[in-house]
Amino acid sequence: MTKAFHVLTAAGFAATLMAAIVGCSQAPEPNTSDSQSDSQDATTEQAATEDGSAESAPRKNDFRVVDTLTLPAPAVDPMAMVFQLRQPVGEPIGSEQIRLNYPAPGKAVVTVVIRGLQDDSVNATRTRYEFQPAPSSTDTNRLWQITQVTQQNKCQPGRGPQDWSGELCN
Repeated sequence: MTKAFHVLTAAGFAATLMAAIVGCSQAPEPNTSDSQSDSQDATTEQAATEDGSAESAPRKNDFRVVDTLTLPAPAVDPMAMVFQLRQPVGEPIGSEQIRLNYPAPGKAVVTVVIRGLQDDSVNATRTRYEFQPAPSSTDTNRLWQITQVTQQNKCQPGRGPQDWSGELCN
């Protein structure tokens, strides 16, 4: 079964916001014969780059945990929950991609990639929101809760790692 995802860019963001929220309200039926474990998923998940090519997502331990967010109550739509949490970037950016993926039964991941930041140290950020069904969830009314928010960045030249890393830029 093909994994479901949505990719939004800054140019098409306004036009697709409502479609993304409405279109993501129900998780597709997962393929239960998929034998990948959660740890394998973290090392093999593919993320689209600006030019449409694929880029391997790093291992979970390459991310730093974001623990300063007040998480929303469980809800039907993981994408809408991420939109609720997002903090607008106050400066021009090159592009923004938002992707919703259901990599395994009972798991949803939203990845937000912002590239071309006008910051003197950070060039790009990648934030990963991991979801699982809430304890109050039922088969007919699935509610998702955020289990972890992690982040990576790419630094400007001479300011730290040029590849995705959980390490802070200088």
